Parts: sequence; structure tokens; C-alpha cells
Amino acid sequence: MAAKKAYSLFLNNKYSSKDNRFYLSRIKHSITVAVDGGIRFFLKNKIYPNILIGDFDSAPRLSKKYLSNMEVLSFPSQKDKTDSHLALELALRRGAGQIEIFGAVSETEIDHTLGNIFLLELVNKFNQLNSAKVHASIISARTEIRLLENASALFRGQKGDYVSAIPLSNTVRAKYIGLLYPPPKSGLRFGDSLSLRNQLLGKTCKIKITGKALIVINRTS
Repeated sequence: MAAKKAYSLFLNNKYSSKDNRFYLSRIKHSITVAVDGGIRFFLKNKIYPNILIGDFDSAPRLSKKYLSNMEVLSFPSQKDKTDSHLALELALRRGAGQIEIFGAVSETEIDHTLGNIFLLELVNKFNQLNSAKVHASIISARTEIRLLENASALFRGQKGDYVSAIPLSNTVRAKYIGLLYPPPKSGLRFGDSLSLRNQLLGKTCKIKITGKALIVINRTS
């Protein structure tokens, strides 16, 4: 059986120079995908992504010579899916086992941010339909976001990092190992905030969710 591939998706956003080493460390062994204006990350670092995808309404003009170093997938601006949606579907279709999405959280465009976060549901549906185990997360130097549905996952960080479980259905139960506060005994409902801002006791925690919830890790250092 062929080994599953790791994909790194860079969305259109600003990538701070102080976090550059972090981003470069994440892409060493992955297939890199520049999503439209996400190509600026690669231009800044004078490297090439494996794939460039989008309608190119936010990407700078690129020379034919530069583009010849990558696979280019162009789409019309009037379409039914965002560039991020298309990029995630591409990774799933091509056999991704792990997908890390960078630049998904915008400082100004809350609609794009929410849309990007809920794209994680595509991976859940893909896993259910194909009996697959693709792991997908939204990543930055200080934040990790995952969507768990009737599943458990191990998270890594440092003692004191904040961990939040945000219920997305009306019957959510959580089990924690490695967190400061125990999960609510009565379970959680959509809109509850009781399970926000827990903290890591060490460098790892395990969370099991019955129902559906977003897990958000905020790094404190």
C-alpha cells in the first residue's frame, strides 16, 4: 500500500517574517500548494510550491519562467467554490493522509475565516464516505484548529497552553487526559462556553469527543 502524502496549503494572507522559520519547518516533507495569493509566501522565500491553484484575483503577476517550475491549476473567478475549497478537495483527491492549512485566519475578513474553519467538515465527510483517516488542521505559529466528530486525537504543546472545545452540535460529550480542568459532567450544547480556555498540564493531551466540536489550541510561548 502506498504511503499517504502530507499536503501543506498556503492561503492568501500575510505571513509574518518572525514566523518564517516555523512555516519552513512544516513544509520540509510535504507537497506544497499555493492557493492564489498564498504564492507570496513562496516568492518571499525564493522557493517554488509544487502546485499553484486559484482564480488568481489576489496573486501577483508571475512570469512564464517562474510558473514553469510548478503545476498550475486555473479556475474562473465566477465559480461555486472558494479557492481554499478547491485546494482542499485537490489534496483529498490526490491521496492526502495529512493536510495542514496555513493562513486560514484573517485579521479583517471574518467571513473567509469562518468559511475556512468549516472547510474542515469536508475532511470529516470524506473520511466517513471513504472509511479513511485523513488528519486535517488549521495551523499558525500560535494556533491549531481541528474538527473532531465522534473521534479522539492527541495534541502537542507546552504546559500552560490554552485548549478550548467548542461544541458544534447539541449533544457533545468530552473526555480529557492531560488538561487542568475536567470536562463538564452534563455534556455540552451548541453555544456553551464552559469548555473554553482549559490548559495543558504537560506537553500533550488527549481529547475524545462524542458529537462534533472544534478543538482550538492557543500557544502561550
